[in-house]
Amino acid sequence: MLKSLSFPATILVCSLAVIAGCGTGQDRSAATTKATATVPADANKATSSLDQVVMSLKSIRDANDQNNLKKLFANLQTHANGLEGTLADVEASSASAVAAGKDQIEKWHKDADTFTDADLRKASSQREGELRKSVDELSSSRSTLATVGTAYRAKLAETLKALDLDLSQQGVKSVNAIVSRLINDEPDLRSALTEVAEKSQAVNKVVRP
Repeated sequence: MLKSLSFPATILVCSLAVIAGCGTGQDRSAATTKATATVPADANKATSSLDQVVMSLKSIRDANDQNNLKKLFANLQTHANGLEGTLADVEASSASAVAAGKDQIEKWHKDADTFTDADLRKASSQREGELRKSVDELSSSRSTLATVGTAYRAKLAETLKALDLDLSQQGVKSVNAIVSRLINDEPDLRSALTEVAEKSQAVNKVVRP
């Protein structure tokens, strides 16, 4: 039985498990790789949703007497809901990626502290530092996206509410200024999405096999 093994024998069993590729370090690395790989795909979907929102906003802004305002408004509502959902997906997947990276760093540091060889400890510390830097940058880019995304969604929601209250030619003209600001603010949100995707790929590059 395993509990009857001597201490050296137990050490040998654990060592063989690590050599065979069953160590939890590999599991944590795989979890980080999987989590970070999801973020760019979610960011691409959110960017596509943003494109559709901007197109709908331009249609509202440029509408004239010949345009069906109800249809244009319905399209904007649909695309705004799509953006809300895809941004939430990016926020969730990037949060999971940061959490997985931080968990790997914490356990990595703890396990590396057991090394007795100075060169091995130094090499491990350098690799840990690379991962820590990339995870910190992903976390920072995620915070920026949250700030920019929250502001954009709030402004978009207010615009939808205003249009819903007065969906007439004059009502549409009265909100043209904020519609134009939403169109002009689009590059900031797009840039934030691009950055969080790039920083996630950077983490992935550090840990993937």
